[in-house]
Amino acid sequence: MSHSDFSNESAVSRGESGGSWRAALVLGFFFVSLLGGATAVAVRSASAQTPTTPPADPSQQPSQQPGQQPGQQQQPGQQPAEPAPPAPAEQTIPLRQFPVQEPGRVPPTPATPPSTTLPPWTPPVAPPPSQTNVPAPYPGFGAPGTVGGIPALTVPGAFAPTVTTVRGALLEFHPTARASVEYSDNFFQTQTNSQDNLRSILGPGFLVLLNGARTFGSLSTTVDLIHDTASGAGDDLKVFPSLNAALRYALTPRFSLTLTDTFVRNDTPTTDQFGLRRGRQTYNQNTAGLSADWLLDQFALQGYYRNVLFFNESSTGGSNTNGTNGTNGNDRDSVTHILGLNASTRIAIDYLVRVGYEIARTDSTGGNDGNTNDNGNGGGDGTTHTGFAQVSRQFGLYTSGGVQTSYSYQTDQNTKIWNASLFGAYGLPSGISVGGSVGYSLLNSDVESNEGTVSASLRASYSFTRAVISVGVFRDFRQTAQSGENFGTVATTSYFGSFLYQLTPFINLVLQVQYNENEPTGTGNNQNDNRQQKTLTYGASANWQIVRWLSANLAYNYTRQTGDSAFNGGTGATGTYAENRVSLSLYSTF
Repeated sequence: MSHSDFSNESAVSRGESGGSWRAALVLGFFFVSLLGGATAVAVRSASAQTPTTPPADPSQQPSQQPGQQPGQQQQPGQQPAEPAPPAPAEQTIPLRQFPVQEPGRVPPTPATPPSTTLPPWTPPVAPPPSQTNVPAPYPGFGAPGTVGGIPALTVPGAFAPTVTTVRGALLEFHPTARASVEYSDNFFQTQTNSQDNLRSILGPGFLVLLNGARTFGSLSTTVDLIHDTASGAGDDLKVFPSLNAALRYALTPRFSLTLTDTFVRNDTPTTDQFGLRRGRQTYNQNTAGLSADWLLDQFALQGYYRNVLFFNESSTGGSNTNGTNGTNGNDRDSVTHILGLNASTRIAIDYLVRVGYEIARTDSTGGNDGNTNDNGNGGGDGTTHTGFAQVSRQFGLYTSGGVQTSYSYQTDQNTKIWNASLFGAYGLPSGISVGGSVGYSLLNSDVESNEGTVSASLRASYSFTRAVISVGVFRDFRQTAQSGENFGTVATTSYFGSFLYQLTPFINLVLQVQYNENEPTGTGNNQNDNRQQKTLTYGASANWQIVRWLSANLAYNYTRQTGDSAFNGGTGATGTYAENRVSLSLYSTF
């Protein structure tokens, strides 16, 4: 899916006819994704089992006592031999299948149910090089039956699942549903004249799992029907669909293909995980990816493509971030194509060398090559070239470290970003898991000369008997169009942490906090007055597995943003605002 560049004339007329083509595009894309992903699959682990040897015909053998050798007859008066102790199970190395979701991060879709149990320990993994989009391991979506993105053996439901076989693969179907009520005391996130709102949500959906010898994956979708009580909140009934799909096919033991897709239509201001977006406006975001992994002799090769589509819908008759009726000005659309290749090989057993290259193209409605949007809303069109190299050493089973560097060139404002950093990972199955990188990034462009910052991407967690504590920090330049809404290149600093305590086997409590600072760099945004946006979010939630097929979530979140918004000039969203939000949700699987 791609966008074509719009002329000035079409950009002017978009406000008149945008509603119809936007609605058609949204519904058309959703149902095409739904039908096209029907063969896709929730990530599910397949454990191969060795078939047991069938017992011999008892009519052809005399009775035998435990521990007695075959064919040996027991003498009269002889005590039966003691049974031999079972052989100890072979120790296996736990494999990292899926990354645990970072604390404080936005779930893949709003309908993703939270976990009600302790997440399992996973070996640490160092973050990718700065400015790159190297695919993560095959994703887990946190769908019903999963814990922290790692699939359980079965998906519990109220009824027996619909199971069939498709070309030798097991196909399992589960209807799902969620019901939720949410209260906000500042629904439009305004500095003055705040409005409270009670949102009611009913979301039917389904989950499809596929598990075969070579193919496995999942498809989960939910269609949220939403009603808001605030005046100026838009239609009485809103339809917000979301979809997650993942499919992996192993052509040979050394070559596999992975296809993923995530689609969300919603109006939540949390589209950016670091708090850039503000206010209420319906948006559509789709992220599709295809990657190929090939083990060729001593070389591991990977090629990947990612398509990121984001567009806002004009809120005619609705409300913008000021809480006043009218059309929201922050309606820039963008589509980004990312194509990448990388290769790695081992040297002297313990050393790993990896090099890679990416090219990304971003097209924005109303954007111009090499020019920045005057109102600071978002970035213009541009092409990005990125190269990186890594050298690492394996010090132990869960310990590694190395050095890496990356260089990125953007045609927008001739922006160049160079980074060099140390990275590593350390973990113990007893509970600790640490992975991260620390270095230095330097940005140079037509509007900014040698702006440097310490770069960091660190995540650490420790598991106790009944609790898990996680902390992390991120600091670097970000090209926002490559992950969602296009705000240009942004200097971001984020600190986040969470604490989970398991009260009972079925109830846990979660505390979390996140603090973000975002500052425009002048590439794809407006750097005037050195405006900086600061956001603090903290909250608590309780999760309860009521029965095998039904879980509940009670959550409270507080958000406060200070300073003039540097990224919402078209909406007039400025100043400080605060919002309290409380929600109660039920998730079920049938």
